[in-house]
Amino acid sequence: MEARAPLVMLTAPAGYGKTVLLREWAAREERTVVWGGGADESFALDEVGAHGPSVLMIDDADAVAVPALLRLTEALARKPEAGCTIALAARRRPPVPIGRLRAHRLAVEIDHHQLAMTRLEAAMLLDAAGLRLRGDQVDRLLERTEGWPAALYLAALAIGADEYTDEAIARFGGDPLLGDYVRTEVLGCLSSRHTGFLRRTAVLPRLGAPLCDAVLEISDAAAILPEVAAATALVQPVGRAATEWRRHGLLTEVLATELERAEPELVTALHGRAARWHATRGAFAAALEHAVAGGDRAHAGRLLWAQALTRAATGDGAGSGTWLGRFGSSEVSGEPALALTAAVHHILEGRRDECERWVDAAAGGPGHAASVALVRACSARSGVGAMADHAARAAELMSPGDPWQALASLLEAVACHLTGDREPARALLEDGARRAQGTLPIVEALAHAQLALLDLEADDADAAARRAPAACACLGDVPASAPLRTLVHAVAAATAAHAGEVARARREAAAAQRLLPRLQGFTPWYLAESQIWLARAAIRLSDAAAARALLAGAARTQARVADAGVLSEWLHDAWERADAFAAGTSGGGPKLTIAELRVLRFLPSHLTFREIGARLHVSTNTVKTHAVSVYRKLDVSCRSDAVTQGRRIGLIDG
Repeated sequence: MEARAPLVMLTAPAGYGKTVLLREWAAREERTVVWGGGADESFALDEVGAHGPSVLMIDDADAVAVPALLRLTEALARKPEAGCTIALAARRRPPVPIGRLRAHRLAVEIDHHQLAMTRLEAAMLLDAAGLRLRGDQVDRLLERTEGWPAALYLAALAIGADEYTDEAIARFGGDPLLGDYVRTEVLGCLSSRHTGFLRRTAVLPRLGAPLCDAVLEISDAAAILPEVAAATALVQPVGRAATEWRRHGLLTEVLATELERAEPELVTALHGRAARWHATRGAFAAALEHAVAGGDRAHAGRLLWAQALTRAATGDGAGSGTWLGRFGSSEVSGEPALALTAAVHHILEGRRDECERWVDAAAGGPGHAASVALVRACSARSGVGAMADHAARAAELMSPGDPWQALASLLEAVACHLTGDREPARALLEDGARRAQGTLPIVEALAHAQLALLDLEADDADAAARRAPAACACLGDVPASAPLRTLVHAVAAATAAHAGEVARARREAAAAQRLLPRLQGFTPWYLAESQIWLARAAIRLSDAAAARALLAGAARTQARVADAGVLSEWLHDAWERADAFAAGTSGGGPKLTIAELRVLRFLPSHLTFREIGARLHVSTNTVKTHAVSVYRKLDVSCRSDAVTQGRRIGLIDG
């Protein structure tokens, strides 16, 4: 029925098989077929229907004068029942009014979407051209060409001569065969104004009038874009609003090659303007892509550093790492903002030595002293005392309204707390929480969590019970997978367990346990705090095995922060609580005293009795006495057997 419609319009760029389709139709058509077109208008109206129902096929209708097309379509609109059809094939939509025919379903419109090849058709074409591809290779090539038949055939010619098929598919957009075809059959049909516009906007993935105006430093992109889209269907509006346009992917690649050939001096400037336009609108990824593509390391560094600490706050180390991988090592070290970004990235990846290397590289550049001090405080490689100094230095160098003052306050406060200077710590934490409110949720959450620990130390369980939920409430926009949530959940678990809220304590403890493996290699004080307070929660929840495992890990971590005396106090207290719990729950097994349990806990280590005594602040003879008592109660005769038996009955961690 559609073939009997009065008007059929085939509109597609060169190479979509319009002529082939018309000829195949003509071969099957029962009515009289009349061919016409070009500059010759001798196919006047009397040709249509002169011998009964007929089909007038006009290939290359772009070349037909508009008045002749108007007369033909008007005749069809007046007498649609005559049984005649006019088929127009053109590279652009003929400027004829077909509203009435369309409204009465008397017009068939076919564009490049319908003429694009399917997967089966593409495979058959490639096979006929002598190119044998795997299924996944056909899929990739079909995606690259978007089903454009001419491009698929040219790809078969280009790839067939290349032994590295996958690589040839990937670089087909720059192949000379395709370039020649696009230049002659697509760009050759456009005005020089339109061609220049398309070539210079090749640096843009999508075309919008304001962006094109800014990048090309013009003011009429809003008028040019619809003109270009009308001139070639390889440029199409995105959505009905038509505020953005997209090019065929292969056209973009050819245009980019043309830009590099014809106007190479413009490429950097075009990318720079695009980067600045996106940056002023908060489009970080797009701005960074253009800065990198344009080779502007300084701008790329500023953009990356502006996001680096925010990424760190959510634990997104991989994001920065992906961008940094676009630069060579010497390029990163030569740009302070990039070097600082690399330093933060390596902190998050647990490589503090690498962090220090990049901080040292950044320290040589002007204007970054505050940032260098802040990153050194985050790393805390020289202990918490140095962390306090670096944080204070960063706060001193920052402008008063700098949002990262909050992080400096937090880090200095933690250092004060862990060295026993609790009152200044509380004031700094209150300041950090206030500064971070609404801007840096993870910093605000950590400040409240640390304040809850101060409350617990002061035996103010009610205050701690209020602080911990407040800390958790700050995490709303922080991804659940962010490693820096761990301490917040651990403190919440400890306070809930202390208050007898078992369900909430278990829920928070489980959240912290899931994140704990991601902290390996993190700043030691943070990992140790998380392990110790999670262990305290486990003891309250009667999970002795989990508590011992956490405390064993905390002991190893705490040893790397020698000047954090409070960590040592917390760890010692937690072990005593764990030992007291074990002593009270040994069931039908041997009844060991707390002192004996503490000695038993050290037996799996390499420490001598003298060294164990030093750790426990007792004499060597006292350790020997307790060890002998342990052997007797466990019914063993040596240290190794005591360890084996202790593990078997659950008194020490396996």
